[in-house]
Amino acid sequence: MIMKKNRRILLISPNLKGMAEGLNRIQPPLGLMISSSVMRNNGYEVKIHDCALEGWSNRVPLNDSMVMIGQTNEELASVISEFSPSIIGISALFSNLMESAHNIAAIAKKVNQETIVILGGNHISATIRDYRFAKFQKDPFFPPQLTDLEDENIDFAMHGEVDFEFPKLVDALVNGYDITNIKGLAFKNRNGESEPFYISDAPSQIADMDSLPLPARDLVNMEGYFDIGAFHSPKSRSKRVLSVMASRGCPEKCTFCTTPDMWGAKVRWRSTDNIINEITNGIRDFGIGELQFEDDTITARKKNLLELCSELEKKVGIPWCTPNGVKVNYHEKTQLEMFKAMSDSGCYQITLACETGVQSVMDRIVKKKLNINSIYPSIANAKKAGMLVHTFWVLGFPGETYEEIQETVDFAMNSGADSFSFAILSPLPGTPIYKDVVLNNRFWKGTSIDDLLYRSSLIKVDGFDNASQFEDFVSKANFNANSLLLKNDPKRFKLKYNEIDANSLQKQT
Repeated sequence: MIMKKNRRILLISPNLKGMAEGLNRIQPPLGLMISSSVMRNNGYEVKIHDCALEGWSNRVPLNDSMVMIGQTNEELASVISEFSPSIIGISALFSNLMESAHNIAAIAKKVNQETIVILGGNHISATIRDYRFAKFQKDPFFPPQLTDLEDENIDFAMHGEVDFEFPKLVDALVNGYDITNIKGLAFKNRNGESEPFYISDAPSQIADMDSLPLPARDLVNMEGYFDIGAFHSPKSRSKRVLSVMASRGCPEKCTFCTTPDMWGAKVRWRSTDNIINEITNGIRDFGIGELQFEDDTITARKKNLLELCSELEKKVGIPWCTPNGVKVNYHEKTQLEMFKAMSDSGCYQITLACETGVQSVMDRIVKKKLNINSIYPSIANAKKAGMLVHTFWVLGFPGETYEEIQETVDFAMNSGADSFSFAILSPLPGTPIYKDVVLNNRFWKGTSIDDLLYRSSLIKVDGFDNASQFEDFVSKANFNANSLLLKNDPKRFKLKYNEIDANSLQKQT
C-alpha cells in the first residue's frame, strides 16, 4: 500500500467504559508514549490523544451500573480532521475498550477514508493468541474467531511486544515499503486468499531494555491526569504521580493473567541509571511528588530492586508504591531485609497479590506456586519494615465453591493487612481461564467479555442466582474488610488516608 508522504501520526486511547458509582482510574498510556518517542526520533510528527481524559466529565449511562466516559463522536471527529493524520493507531488494553475502539475506527474512516487505522494493545494480542490456539490446535469446542479484524474500518493490528515493530509498520506504510517482514502484524486478507487472516509471529522479547527510549510525556496532557488524580493507586501521597516500569515479564503462570504471554516469563530490568534518569526528568519537568511502579513483579529480582532502592534513597527521596502487586513469597529468608530497603527508599505501601485464602483453589485453579501459609508472615514483615500493606484477592473463579469464596474472605480479614481489594474474576482473553469459561459456557445469561470491569461479574458463581447478587456480595466484602483498620488501629487508619478521606470513611462506618 503506497501513501502520500504525510508524516503525521495520531495515537488514540479510547473512551473508558467505567462504573457509574465508584472510582474509575486513568493515567498516561506508557505504551503509546514509548512508541511516540521511537517515531519522533525517526522524524514523524506524533500526537497522542486520550479520549477519556479529554471528555472526563461526559458520562453516558449504558445500564444501571456502567457508563461510557469520554468525548462525543463529533469532538473526536474534529480532533482527527484538524490533525489530518495519514495513520491512526488505537490502543485498547482491555476488552471493555473495544466498543470505543471500533467506534474510533469508524469515525476515522468517515473523516477520511484514506486514513489507515491500526489496532494494538493487550486485547488484540490476547485474541490473536486464542485464534491461533483454536485454529492450529483444531479444537472443535473453541472455534477460531477474530471478530475485531472483521471490522472493515480496521486495516491492521499489532500483537506482542511491538515497541519497535509498530514504528516499522508506520514507516513501511508511509513510504510504500514491503510490510510482510514485520513481526507482530495481523490483518484480514481481502483478495480471496485461502486463509482469512495474515498473522506474522510476535516479535522476540526486547533483551536490552535500555534500548527503549523514555516515554514522550510531553505529548500527553499530564496536567489533566494530575487534576483528576485517579492513578493506579488512587489514595496516593501526591496527585502529581509518575507511572514507571522498571522491568517487564513475570515467571509465574497464573491461569487468569495475560502477563507471561504478553511480556514473557523472563524478568527483564532496565539499568538503574536509566530508570533514575526517567524519574529525575519527571521531577524536573512535571514537579512529580510520587512514583507508582507498574512492574508486574518488581520483587522477583532482588539484586536489581536493591540497587534501585539505594539510588531512590540517595537521589530521589519521594514516596512510591507498587499498585500492580508483588508475589507474596519471593526471597522469604531475606524478605524483611528487602522490605526494609524498600521502605527506607520511600515505599510507603506495598501491594501483595494473595489471590485466595484456600490452598486447593490456589493449586487446582489459580496454579500459582504459593503456599498460603506465606501470606500472613509476609504481611507482618512489610508492616514491621514500615510500609502500609494493601492486598489483592480474587473471588468467583470457575469451579470455586461458595464455601471457598467465604473462606477466602474470612482468611483475608484475619490477615492483618491494612486494606483490601476483592476483585471479581475477569476471564481475560488469552488465558486458560477464558478458554475454560468459553468451553463450558460459564457466562451469566446476557453478559459477554465486552462488559468486563473490575467489579462486574461475567461468569456463573456457585451459590449465587445472578451477577448482581454476586456483585453485591463482593461489594459488601470490600466494605467490611476495609472498615477493619479504623476499628482496629485508628492511628494507622489516619496514616493511610488523608484527613478528608479519613473523616468521610469514618462517617460511613
